Amino acid sequence: MPERRYECSTDTQHVVNLSAYSWAMGILRDVADMRVLDAACGAGYGGHAVAVRARSVVGVDRDLPTVREARRRYRRPNLSFLPMDCENMAFGDASFDAVLSFETIEHLDDDRRFLWEVTRVLPPGGWLVLSTPRAKAPGAVPDSPVHRREYTWDELHALLAEHFQSVRFFGRRLGPRLAGLERELDGVRRFDPWGLRRFLPRGLRHGVGSLISRARGGIDLAEVTIADVEYCEGLSVTSTLLAVCHRKVGR
Repeated sequence: MPERRYECSTDTQHVVNLSAYSWAMGILRDVADMRVLDAACGAGYGGHAVAVRARSVVGVDRDLPTVREARRRYRRPNLSFLPMDCENMAFGDASFDAVLSFETIEHLDDDRRFLWEVTRVLPPGGWLVLSTPRAKAPGAVPDSPVHRREYTWDELHALLAEHFQSVRFFGRRLGPRLAGLERELDGVRRFDPWGLRRFLPRGLRHGVGSLISRARGGIDLAEVTIADVEYCEGLSVTSTLLAVCHRKVGR
């Protein structure tokens, strides 16, 4: 299942993850009237961000300790978290108007079963917004040992088109400020090929990274925001595939 990353404003990967939820809210029509499902919600910060604008949000994750922690951290009257397997959800048909699924499908045993469940809990007119890492080539074995599979544009489109009448593809890239910061940090990471930095407190690692970036004319990690992540329809040079899928009324 997806790696569960807790909220941290100086963690650039957290900012990228959170930006996907903000982008999805901009893509969805009438989100204020929507019942939203955050499938494999992980730490829960994304569902909490969506709940600020949506009618209601339910986050599900099959890891019970993660669900308990999300409940503890994020509380709103229109937000709830439930322990549940995304391949076998206990919701009734057409329970939600939109499903968000970020960096999840590549981890699942049965991707088609998951999509069948997603379409079951959506009514005609419902939406799925999904992201997943891009495969290097058709049928390529993923570099990550926790990924069951990865997809090319064509492979993901063929899979989604079995369930949705409209599929729009987007790519994600770092904006100039964040791209520059990551180049500086990559230079530092090359001096730690064994990943020993992960044993240091996160605040210390990020503080050192910020000092190095500022010394070289860059920005502080605390300055990074979701506005530093860009989403473009049809972007061909991207490591992440994003799909906006629509179940048309009358089909």
